[in-house]
Amino acid sequence: MLNTGRNFDAIQAFTIAIKLDESFLPAWRNISTALMNEGRHQEALPVMQQVLELQPDNPTAHMNLGSIYQDLGNLDQALASTLISLEFKPDNPDAHMNLGGIYKALGNLDQALASTLKSLDLKPDNPDAHMNLGGIYKELKQLDHALAATLKSLELKPDNPQAHRNLRSIYTDL
Repeated sequence: MLNTGRNFDAIQAFTIAIKLDESFLPAWRNISTALMNEGRHQEALPVMQQVLELQPDNPTAHMNLGSIYQDLGNLDQALASTLISLEFKPDNPDAHMNLGGIYKALGNLDQALASTLKSLDLKPDNPDAHMNLGGIYKELKQLDHALAATLKSLELKPDNPQAHRNLRSIYTDL
């Protein structure tokens, strides 16, 4: 159901599964994903914390918890959770990309750049990481690099509206 975009139905099904077996980890993981997909981050938070109570060494759960905290505006917790994720799985390109976004939001552009470049070293064809890299370069006033990264993002994912907005902004600054 998650793959079909029927998050509401998935949440209902996983809730029933959890009532039947409170230790059924896949249901906890999937309900948290469905809640995140719905933008219901406040509700996803205790569910993800339950996932980590059942499986404290789950790097994806720590990364997702970091994303939830970031979406809720708690950047310090987002940073801590994402760093824990990387302790368990240091070569996770998505975690490095998320870390770059957290550092950017915290105003630490050098760390944001390093984390995003690490993500791209691990997964060179990630259009979102290229788009994020363009945004970091733009804030660093390195507009030629910002343009190249954003164009690469659009080459990989031409229908990304955020990348098109970033491109407009970069051209305006140029």
